[in-house]
Amino acid sequence: MTKESHFSNQIRSNYAFMAKSVFDLHCLIQSQSEELYTEKEMGFPVFASSTLLFLSNVESASIMQISQGLNLSHQLASQRLKIMLKLKLVEGIKDDNDKRRTLYHLTPKGQEKSEILNLYCLDAAQAFKDLSDEIGVDIQSVLNSAITALQNKPFGKRFPEHLQSYKQRVALKKDEKA
Repeated sequence: MTKESHFSNQIRSNYAFMAKSVFDLHCLIQSQSEELYTEKEMGFPVFASSTLLFLSNVESASIMQISQGLNLSHQLASQRLKIMLKLKLVEGIKDDNDKRRTLYHLTPKGQEKSEILNLYCLDAAQAFKDLSDEIGVDIQSVLNSAITALQNKPFGKRFPEHLQSYKQRVALKKDEKA
């Protein structure tokens, strides 16, 4: 085993790197979903899916409404919309009541793609349920429970209380090695 693969294995089992494991899972799911999207000729990137479905449910929305509805930054919602505009899935119309604001809605092509995406989501939900059954854990429930727990008690409040600073602890470890 190489030093690199040994280190990689250590990180995968280290609770301190849980966020990396969650991110790795996200990347793996996204990559494998992109393959399915290509195979099924979805015609838009995976990351645009939630925005497409959001607009199919609300009919029209501003960037701020989309970012709030999907819990995304304004910048990320804007980036997604730009791609969807290029793909002609959405179009924007200036709000009659506020000329600074643009309301976005699905084009007929976007509506058609959202219907296809809804069918895909039924299959994806079943695939993830099967994965949960395979590993013996309701992944969605566990993730949602972790999110709720961290919202109720932030990560920083979960750190053990130590009388010594990190610098003092490092110095003590150095002294122990000497």
